[in-house]
Amino acid sequence: MAYISYLDIVNHIERLEKGDTVYLISDIFELVKVCKQNNEIFDRNMFINTLINKIGDEGTLLIPTFNWDFCCGKPFDYKKTPSQTGALGNAALKRPDFKRTKHALYSFAVWGKDKNFLATKDNKNSFGKNSIFEYLHDVNAKALVIGLPPMSAYTFVHHVEQIVGVPYRYEKTFKAPYINEKGLQEIKEYSMYVRDLESDVRYVYTDRNCNINKIFNMLNISHCQTLNDIEFTTLIIKATYPIIAADIIYNDCKNLYKYKGQSL
Repeated sequence: MAYISYLDIVNHIERLEKGDTVYLISDIFELVKVCKQNNEIFDRNMFINTLINKIGDEGTLLIPTFNWDFCCGKPFDYKKTPSQTGALGNAALKRPDFKRTKHALYSFAVWGKDKNFLATKDNKNSFGKNSIFEYLHDVNAKALVIGLPPMSAYTFVHHVEQIVGVPYRYEKTFKAPYINEKGLQEIKEYSMYVRDLESDVRYVYTDRNCNINKIFNMLNISHCQTLNDIEFTTLIIKATYPIIAADIIYNDCKNLYKYKGQSL
């Protein structure tokens, strides 16, 4: 296939439609590299604009701006704390058409129909009830994974783990200074369903050829395309929930992790 400009590549993603709610998971290094090889200069904001144009005014785009410094007692500044999860998130934080959600660990930069609704949410837990991840399930959102293995960085897994319950995680609360959008500081608490380090948990589902991704492919929940030699994968988030939950309940999480105490 001939080279596709980065300004047009989103239009070639087959399962991205007008009105979609999209959770973007990306590593843009490959996009930048391919652009350079083809005499284009990659502009993060122009690329974000192509995603916005694709889903339209009735769509919602969520770009992760996660930062875990709060866990170490460092202040979270709603306006200044950068994303630790990619350049597109940091670009979105600087744009006036995006709003940041409030969570000190798992915030998102949000554009579109549900932007104002999501910006008002102030859930204390990271993944459980009333979290952004529950919202993604409830509105039948899609995950768009660019330049990574399909399940890589698919944080929604932790939502299912917390709702169902797993033996290798527990709820942990963190407390630190929080500077809100008005510049006012207070001490706040947020929690995360963290790994039990004594369980020696090792990821299985992030591998490109993992069993759970094969199941998603078989059930047409996951769809992978290669454009400009870069993987673009769409996942139907709500449909992944029962598959992940069944693995937790009936398969001792074997398609998700390896950990001490797991059945053979």
